[in-house]
Amino acid sequence: MSAVLAGLAITIVGGDRRTEYYLPSLLQAGAKILAVGLTRLPCYLDVVPVDLLAGIRACHALLLPMAGMDAKGRVQSYYDDAPLVLDHTLSSRGLLVLTGVARPQLRELGAVNGWRICEIGADDELAYLNSVPTAEGAVRLAQDRAVKTVHGSRALVVGYGRCGITLAALLKGMGAHVTVAARQTGALAQAFAAGHSPQHIGDMSRGLGSYDFLFNTVPALVFTEDVLVCMRRDSVLIDIASGAGGVDYQAAKKLGRTAILAPSLPGKFTPETAGHILGRVLPRIIIENLPEER
Repeated sequence: MSAVLAGLAITIVGGDRRTEYYLPSLLQAGAKILAVGLTRLPCYLDVVPVDLLAGIRACHALLLPMAGMDAKGRVQSYYDDAPLVLDHTLSSRGLLVLTGVARPQLRELGAVNGWRICEIGADDELAYLNSVPTAEGAVRLAQDRAVKTVHGSRALVVGYGRCGITLAALLKGMGAHVTVAARQTGALAQAFAAGHSPQHIGDMSRGLGSYDFLFNTVPALVFTEDVLVCMRRDSVLIDIASGAGGVDYQAAKKLGRTAILAPSLPGKFTPETAGHILGRVLPRIIIENLPEER
């Protein structure tokens, strides 16, 4: 890998197990890595431990976990137990802040602190590559909660974007009978061409009780109480949509339906593969989004 990041200081704040697998690529690209909340990183990784304020003041780009921060400003770290909290005292005009998903709280904080927020989860290359470990993680999670095999089962995939395409293909390859629910006629035609049964998302309630496995990829409320009541009690619904997902979880609990919001699956189930994917795309994303003045 060429030294495309030579002369740049990148501060990494927290993160899951993917961190130790993408970090070598940043080092090989010539970056100086400042580490916040990463005290248990493997010792062979050449990083400089700093506190949060020092890391922000000294870096060209700040890298948050794919999950970003929660509503209280907290950033999770697999490698440290000390709390990491982002707040309005961390001003740095024009600082590039990269994260997988930027929730409203992070965007508001970024506006106050003068940060330039970049949602790398929206990057096409990363999203397509990441769809593989995401799909595998979703199926593994479903299998853990199920009482039957995927092979021979009936599975519903809601949404036919990047993750939906990969997930439907994986389920079909495992021997499931796959139905794809989507809104756009083009997506439904694409699903049909791939050998799946297409269904308009507005008709999803019809026949919902026939599915053993259900997967949602749409980041909008599609599994309302009226829809969930049509779902069997022994079925498993895995929600891999970003943010709050697409399921009314209070209704699911009230109805006794198994519905699981499953964010950050690549980091939980396949951190090495998912980390290498990040290492492949991060140098390009950083260079493309770095403000010239920094």
